[in-house]
Amino acid sequence: MLRAIATFLILSFSAQAATAGSFDYLPAGSGPEQEFRQLMNSGNFKQALMTWPTAHQNSRFGESTTGKATYAYLLLQNGLPYLGLNILLQETQPARIDKQLLQVWEPEVKRSPFVIKGYIATTGGWRSIVNNENVQVRIKNKTDINKAFSKADRAPQDQPNFKARIWWQIATLAPQINQIDPALKALKLLKESGQTVVGQDQIASATARVLYQKGELDAALNAFAQIPKSSPLYIESVEERAWSYLRKDDYDKALGESMTLLSPALAPLVGPESYFLANLLALKVCDYPRIFKNSENFKKRLKNRLVELQTLNEKGANKNLNGLLARFEQSGVSIEAAGPLVESIPRASFKDRNFIKYMEQRKQILKELEQAQEVSELGQVLGQDTLLAKAMGEAKFKADRFRQLAAQRLRILAHDELKEFRTILNKMHIVEAEVVHRLAVDDSLKGKRSKLSKAEDKGDVLVFSTNTDEVWLDELDNYKARVKDCPIMKEASL
Repeated sequence: MLRAIATFLILSFSAQAATAGSFDYLPAGSGPEQEFRQLMNSGNFKQALMTWPTAHQNSRFGESTTGKATYAYLLLQNGLPYLGLNILLQETQPARIDKQLLQVWEPEVKRSPFVIKGYIATTGGWRSIVNNENVQVRIKNKTDINKAFSKADRAPQDQPNFKARIWWQIATLAPQINQIDPALKALKLLKESGQTVVGQDQIASATARVLYQKGELDAALNAFAQIPKSSPLYIESVEERAWSYLRKDDYDKALGESMTLLSPALAPLVGPESYFLANLLALKVCDYPRIFKNSENFKKRLKNRLVELQTLNEKGANKNLNGLLARFEQSGVSIEAAGPLVESIPRASFKDRNFIKYMEQRKQILKELEQAQEVSELGQVLGQDTLLAKAMGEAKFKADRFRQLAAQRLRILAHDELKEFRTILNKMHIVEAEVVHRLAVDDSLKGKRSKLSKAEDKGDVLVFSTNTDEVWLDELDNYKARVKDCPIMKEASL
């Protein structure tokens, strides 16, 4: 009677049955074994998971490699892909799995985001299907670069992500020894290969930086422009566009980009270098009042961030850390998820590979644990699923460990950002000292600035008297400016 009631509840709880497959390798047997086989072949994986304890738990088949791979597939089909893939990739090898089941598993492994991103490592024979090894290459000279390209070439054509991990290291390490062309070649391969481990925004940013290093500033600016506003690299791209214009002596456009960076709307997102850049630009055009205003805004706007980062660096946590991690566990790591707490976390967090890896895995595990608990409670009527209980226990341990690692990583990033603050502050002091020196040398600054050319009336341009602290969101990244050149300074008489 209990079994009949449980079966009814399970069927009611089950989602619509998945597409039926062929699982003829399963033991035919009788009773629960026969029922399990029928459920698998009909695609009713929810009820099949509930039937597993009575059909195969502790049996010879259940303990076999094929049995474990079958159970892992059940977890996958019941919305527990992380738990299922962990069992599959850590406890089985493809050579010992029934060929029929292996054909079912191969495409699932290849398209799993957890495998693609390297969250769950492939080992042994699984690497012949998907090699997500964290390959490291040494780049110290041209010979090393050629060896790295050869290593990528030897990888199977159906594993572009393995190749991409090598190309990305060439793209980022070769410029450090001034090997620009190999870096551009690697970036081109990354863009065209169809790989999915390096984002297109990352490729665009790296391409722009390499072109900047090569001195091709217009090409670099075009590459920076390909980074969308939704990317965590967008703020950096605006800053680097400003540096590019400054290097071209195009002060008008550099100032326009700087106005975007120093907009109050972006205050929680920009770093100290943006303020140094603005001051350096103001120094070049002799806009001395702007320098002191920028420095004042720097102190006012970044004060709270500095306090939070110092606390995080010293104690390993700050008042908003738990709230931030809870937000990321719900919605993933993003500026939008951080919301008003964004200034309490290092800016690099949103693009740091390790921090994102820890939080994304914790987020997925917590989601699956909640669902697995529901499945476990419902299946208790038919018998306790010891495999599921074991998987849940191991997953809970991992989730807790990932939180610890994420917090530790944030502490390291906070330390790095504080170091950046100290470096930039020293540079800003140098700029301010130069201003004081100039004023002391020529305190009257009687030299005249050239007049701006008369503005043309193009019919579609309106000019308003504005309050610089008031920002319209559609103005961001669309500022334009014209600046005067410096006055001719009087020579100091000794």
